[in-house]
Amino acid sequence: MSSETPVVRLHRTFFKKDGTRKTVHPWIFSSSIKSVEGEPGPGTVVSAYDATGNFVGYGHFSPSSSIRVRLLSTDIKIYPDDEWFRLMIEKSVGRRIPMLGKRIRSDSCRLVFGESDGLPGLVIDKYGEYLAAQFLTCGMDGMKGKIANFAMEASGAKSLIDRSDCELRKLEGIPDSNPFSAGAADALPSSILINENNFKFNVSLAEGQKTGFFIDQRDNRLAASSFIRAGMSVLDCFSYTGAFSINAAGAGAGSLTLVDESQPALDIAEDNFKINGMESVKRQYFSGNAFKILREFRDRNMSFDFIILDPPKFAPTKASIDKASRAYKDINLLAMKLLNAGGFIATFSCSSGMDREKFREILCWAAEDSGKDFQIVHSFSQPADHPVALDFPESEYLKGFLLRII
Repeated sequence: MSSETPVVRLHRTFFKKDGTRKTVHPWIFSSSIKSVEGEPGPGTVVSAYDATGNFVGYGHFSPSSSIRVRLLSTDIKIYPDDEWFRLMIEKSVGRRIPMLGKRIRSDSCRLVFGESDGLPGLVIDKYGEYLAAQFLTCGMDGMKGKIANFAMEASGAKSLIDRSDCELRKLEGIPDSNPFSAGAADALPSSILINENNFKFNVSLAEGQKTGFFIDQRDNRLAASSFIRAGMSVLDCFSYTGAFSINAAGAGAGSLTLVDESQPALDIAEDNFKINGMESVKRQYFSGNAFKILREFRDRNMSFDFIILDPPKFAPTKASIDKASRAYKDINLLAMKLLNAGGFIATFSCSSGMDREKFREILCWAAEDSGKDFQIVHSFSQPADHPVALDFPESEYLKGFLLRII
């Protein structure tokens, strides 16, 4: 620790009477801070002390965010300097690479998952030989050049592209990210092919949603498709580039209906069918608002044997939970009304503000209004490369259920 490191003093204590430390959540909110000594700017490393003067940890300071400090190291002897970041990224990458092709049925995965890897505000995904990263906090944004080099060195990747175009940066008071890439200037193609579950998928590293592809649904796509029987009609809502549909087709689905707001995403989905030799699979595409399109399907008395609901983040925070609950209920109720006897719904929430029990409760409300009875036959979660930190429950963001009508 430098003698110039600013100090943040907190209202509460983090130690028990016997001197042992209580579990420390990696976020320190502005309301928890009693005083700040020094003048830390955005991304400055500060040291935090509790009400009794005990050291809590070093963390990145974010003056514009309600999450004022994100803890990095909780050992007073281990200051998070450049070498610390290099070693942390190396460890995180080293935990994933051995799983590729084994536990991770792909050549692509998440290498760094923020707080779960002790690196809050940093996400790095591997797509074959390339990396896509999100620098979501002031501290990580200020280090992105160094972090990119550490990540490429640890993973052996050819290049890294910055995909930090997300809402969280606004809450941090960080301006829109300037185009940034590292590595060989000509090494980053406009799109690449990745392998997942023995299928191939087009990924646009520069234009795709999130970091280019929803790799967190890898295991769930495989699990859901295992319930598909030959000839089933499948409705894939919020389909993006068709990864769930490709898995469903591989399991023998008789027809596929893909719904997504983005026509370019549906165009890539069509390419993915062709790349995987599925030109003969019966399929149709609908571009537009899924709520509106499902109501049109209902009014036309359309029905399906298997429905997939993988919507975007309706509840990014707990403050938006009420509005999000209505949206989750509405989309699931519409799906329930479109389901054939004996059919299935694979329904998901990727909202960190929505916990599993609340999501299940919403599904119960929708089922009651549908007038149909359902049972849960499988629960979905996030894969091994998206681990959940015990002291950070918010890292368990992806949850879902496979419902069967009875």
